[in-house]
Amino acid sequence: MTVMTRPPQSRFVSYAQNFEDVLLHRALGHIDRGYYVDVGAHDPLVGSVTKSFYDRGWSGINVEPGPRFEALAAARGRDRNLRCAIGPAGMLTLHEIAAGLSTLDPEIAASHRAAGHAVVTRSVEVVPLDEVLGAAQPAEIHFLKVDVEGGEEQVLRTIDLTCWRAWIVIVEATAPLTDRPTHHGWEPLLLSANYRHVWFDGLNRWYVAAERHHELARHFDRPPNFLDHFVTHREHLLHEALQRVHSIAADSSLSRFKLPGFEAYPSP
Repeated sequence: MTVMTRPPQSRFVSYAQNFEDVLLHRALGHIDRGYYVDVGAHDPLVGSVTKSFYDRGWSGINVEPGPRFEALAAARGRDRNLRCAIGPAGMLTLHEIAAGLSTLDPEIAASHRAAGHAVVTRSVEVVPLDEVLGAAQPAEIHFLKVDVEGGEEQVLRTIDLTCWRAWIVIVEATAPLTDRPTHHGWEPLLLSANYRHVWFDGLNRWYVAAERHHELARHFDRPPNFLDHFVTHREHLLHEALQRVHSIAADSSLSRFKLPGFEAYPSP
C-alpha cells in the first residue's frame, strides 16, 4: 500500500461543519481577495464557512442576529457585520439557542426546547437581502451561503437573483438536526433565476449561476477528499501543539510539558 502525505505548505485549514469551505476552495481558491455573503454566519471560527477565506484576504458580508455576533464582529474587522435577520422588512421574534441553532421559526424552537435546549427570545430587526446588498454594492459575489435554521425560503424571496449573480449559492436543505429535505419550497426560486443544481452534500444543496456552469460545475463531481490537501482546524491545533512539545523537549524542560489551547476548543 502506498502511503501519501500532504505537503505542509499546501494545506488548507477547514473550519466548516461539513467541509463546505473545502469544496469552495476547490472551485474558487485561485481567486485573490474574493467576496462572500454569509447569511447565518454564527461564529467567526467554529463551523465557519468563511474563516479560511478571510485569512486569505477575502472579505464580505456576515449576517448574524444570534448571541455570537459580538465575537464575529470583533474578529472580522474587514467585513461588513450585520446583527439582523434576513426576510421581509420588519421586526420578528428570534429564538436564541446555543450551538448555532437560533431560529425565527417558533415550531423549530419548540422542538429544540422539547429536546432540552435552553431557548431565549428577543425581538430582532429583519432586513431584505436586496437592501443589504444594495447598501454594500459588491462588484462581484463569489459565493452566497444561506443557513438560517428553517428560514431559507424567506431569505431567498428577498433577493433579486437576476441582479445579484453570486457565482455559487449554498443553501442548507434539511430540517435542523435531521436529514428531512426542505428544499422543495425554495429551490424553484433558484432554478427560475437560471441557477443549476450541482451538488448535495447531505446537508446543503449547491447551485452555480448558469453563466458559470462550464467553469465551475466540474468541481462538484466528488466529495471533499485527500486530494484536496486539507486539514481540519482540530488537526491544525494538534500540529501546532506538537510543535510546541518538540520545542520544549529540545530545551530539556519537560517539566513545562503542556498542550495549551485544547481546553478552549469545543468537542464535535
